[in-house]
Amino acid sequence: MREYSPKRRTALVLTGSGASGAYHAGVLRALDESGVKIDLVVGSGVGAVGAAFAAVAGGSRLYGPGGFWDGVGWDSLYRLQPALRIALLLLATAFGVFLFPVGLALLAGLLFPLVLIVDVVAPGVPSRLIEGLWAAPSVLRAPYLAALAVPVFALSVLVVVYLALGWARSGRRLAESFETPLDARQARKRLAASLWEVARGSAISASPPSEPELGKRYVALLAENLGQPGFRELILRAADLETGSVLPFLWLHDAARAAFASTRTRGGRSRAEGVPAAVDLREMGYDTLLFDAVMTGLLPPLAAPVRRVAFPRGGIFAGETHRLTDATLAAGCGISEAVAAGAEQVIVAAGAPYSASPPPRRRGLRAAADGVLAALERQAVEGDVRGAERTNRMVETLGHRTEDGGKAWQDPATGRVYRDVPVYVIRPDRRAFGPLELDGAQDPATEVLETPEDLLEAGYRDAYRMFVEPVVGASPEPRRREALEPEEGQAVEL
Repeated sequence: MREYSPKRRTALVLTGSGASGAYHAGVLRALDESGVKIDLVVGSGVGAVGAAFAAVAGGSRLYGPGGFWDGVGWDSLYRLQPALRIALLLLATAFGVFLFPVGLALLAGLLFPLVLIVDVVAPGVPSRLIEGLWAAPSVLRAPYLAALAVPVFALSVLVVVYLALGWARSGRRLAESFETPLDARQARKRLAASLWEVARGSAISASPPSEPELGKRYVALLAENLGQPGFRELILRAADLETGSVLPFLWLHDAARAAFASTRTRGGRSRAEGVPAAVDLREMGYDTLLFDAVMTGLLPPLAAPVRRVAFPRGGIFAGETHRLTDATLAAGCGISEAVAAGAEQVIVAAGAPYSASPPPRRRGLRAAADGVLAALERQAVEGDVRGAERTNRMVETLGHRTEDGGKAWQDPATGRVYRDVPVYVIRPDRRAFGPLELDGAQDPATEVLETPEDLLEAGYRDAYRMFVEPVVGASPEPRRREALEPEEGQAVEL
């Protein structure tokens, strides 16, 4: 397999879910700091967030002070639905009223030794006090029953009003309110504010515009500055629940766009000219979908709501509404998309550790969803990396030497040309918490609380340890052309 060379088209693939985005931020910080040349960024799962910032020279807004992953936690991204919070508060109030007599009984049991002592000091006083308390049930009966019934009645009214308003507002879409107990509006606000800091340019307003307008401003910024330092081509992967496959959102140069289209001859095609089974952000009207694609990275399946996207008329899925979510739910991690877009070498940053260990919490709905996401995250990266290694071995065995020093092999059945593409993987040896443990968790081995900030630092160190120092630092210095080839007409000593 060919050695790493900064002259080749290089793709950075960010893959994972949930807290793995902090690891991506640390890797990107190390690559930016060391000056590694990146031509294409592919984001899968929460990697779509990191890819969106990396494509427009916005890495500092991702990993720097005040950036997206600075001080992030569960409450800063997700909360329970407002109606569910009110319902739980009313239920807790009713339950507290119900247990109030039990609390009084426990208090009386704790005070009973003191009553005995008082009876010894002042005989007859506790008896007179207890006789007065016998009248309490008849006095407190009505207030107690009212306090017990009011929360239940209020909860019933809330349910009826919520259903009535939901039906009047959305009709048959009422069922969407019951898809998940979580509300991702906090994540949407945080992402919109951070992306606007990168894409707003000379705009005075500090508050982000509407999501379609934000997408248009972002795509315009990328189109105007592509080729400048820090600006890269972009592919964002999302899982489409309607088609059951990955739906890429891409901004590529003409040559890479044509290469990508030629390798994706299957799947849904655009009714107009475009890339098959992919959303081309360069097409008119599709730039408004950029924020939808990035937002899917913060919607882990089984935990957060899906993103419903209405496609413009005249293009791919014309006029249809599709449900999109985190691409971790679909197959692959983005290596195949990077190769299809012409990448000659790929750097993969994955939050899934090499050695899996039992998580600190393994019970409850959140722990179950966390375990499923961790398994999907691991399968996605390991399956794609193994597939790339098999292709490289096949090309090495059957392929022929190309002009650039590599090898290529053409499949006689399909006519597709496969090339050897070096894949460099950056991932942690182990980690103490799963994708949904955004508040961190205690490492059972060290009994130290690890947080996403620690995962960011781990990504920074691993990038240097696994790629920058052993690969970039070990690559030979490019020699000048005149040192390799004699000038025309110059005598060469034999």
